[in-house]
Amino acid sequence: MNLLKSLLFFVGLLILSRLIPHPPNFTPLLAGAVFLPFLLKDKTLIVALPLVCLFISDLIIGFHNVMLWTYGAFFIIGITVINFSKLNLKSLLGLSLAGPTFFYLITNFGVWLSSSTYAKDVYGLLECYVLALPFYGNSLFSTLLFSLLFFATRNLLLRKNSSQLI
Repeated sequence: MNLLKSLLFFVGLLILSRLIPHPPNFTPLLAGAVFLPFLLKDKTLIVALPLVCLFISDLIIGFHNVMLWTYGAFFIIGITVINFSKLNLKSLLGLSLAGPTFFYLITNFGVWLSSSTYAKDVYGLLECYVLALPFYGNSLFSTLLFSLLFFATRNLLLRKNSSQLI
């Protein structure tokens, strides 16, 4: 029952983070995707929960023309997390760097492909990636920050619970 309450709180936090005002790409959603193996063993849920959070929040804030790329990026991040998470800080930090990088590369490729703003050549693609660097910076920083906060909170709660058993 405590796991269910914790999971509902976590999912609610991730959804709410997209609905409240925030700097572009500065939410804990990627960090949540990277951190889920610390909370769950079910591989399907580890991949699906971030997608569900995206979908629920997109129902409220609206859909966009890069959704396939956004959801695809989260799917790839989920698969990566399942295969490479070792449930330690080093692994979490590595995945917290990889996740936003995958997201940046995949979603901005989608922006370039679906937008008339950029030339459909290598220079247009590079322009798209260069102009998106501030968003990548926000995503990278927020993922590292929130992943570390989730990790620290989890460890504090585990210590508190283990000390109550004594």
